[in-house]
Amino acid sequence: MLDNSGRTELYVAKATDAPRFGLTAAEVEPALEALAPQGGVLAMITGIDGAFYRPLGAVMVFPDGAEPAGQLSSGCIEGDLAIHAEAVRRENRSRSLRYGRGSPFLDIRLPCGSGIDVTLVPVESGAFDATLRAISARRHAVLALPGLPSLAIRPDPKMAVFGTGPEAETFVELARAAGYPVERLEQPETARIDAETAVVLFFHDHEREPDILGMALRSPAFWIGAQGSRTAQTRRLDLLRDEGWDAETLSRLRGPIGLIKGTRDPRVLAVSVLAEIVEAATAPDRASPAQPRSV
Repeated sequence: MLDNSGRTELYVAKATDAPRFGLTAAEVEPALEALAPQGGVLAMITGIDGAFYRPLGAVMVFPDGAEPAGQLSSGCIEGDLAIHAEAVRRENRSRSLRYGRGSPFLDIRLPCGSGIDVTLVPVESGAFDATLRAISARRHAVLALPGLPSLAIRPDPKMAVFGTGPEAETFVELARAAGYPVERLEQPETARIDAETAVVLFFHDHEREPDILGMALRSPAFWIGAQGSRTAQTRRLDLLRDEGWDAETLSRLRGPIGLIKGTRDPRVLAVSVLAEIVEAATAPDRASPAQPRSV
């Protein structure tokens, strides 16, 4: 929206808004945190003509009195964006730019041969306070920029890991190294599992699993999986079925887990399971979380 001075105000949109762009918190939060304290200019990719390695909605910021944060290309346009950001801040007016295919800037080329549209918007300090609070609390947020498609920001997938041994340790190390939030848990705690959490069990002693799996199946976790062979999975499902769990609920429990089946190498298993979880988290047709059930 615009106030009487022509300034641009950013706000967290209502839940009824329908965002056109969507990114994870990790893709947005660092830039917003850099810009929030003093204000400055935010740049967003708002159009892509052809193929480009950065997504629609990707942001870069130019904070007042500080270094830029984020990146919209591999270095092709960032210097030029900084020049335009100074003008946007000085004039307190947004500006739309075209780079690559169809651009008037003939001396700036994108190696992919595509074209991108970038919009720069002046932002005052504190504009992202509500958004950053929502991100910190692992809530979904919608950031709406005046005159631009709104941006849905979803929590990063979190890994809730149960189990012992090298498989669990290697998976935890890998997921953390990749930048995903990880919790190593010993007791089932439903309150710690949200709809953006993957619950993964690494036990060789499968008798330790039922209570944890019961907790997971009662939770809104988007992914639930347990280490073991097909035989172990069959026995696991039979036991849970005997406890009263229905077929629809049990369909949420994955096993054997990992995109690479049958591996006994903890490193390969860790990569394989993490890839399966991330694939599920980023699926464009990902269904809404199953309703928690009880028996």
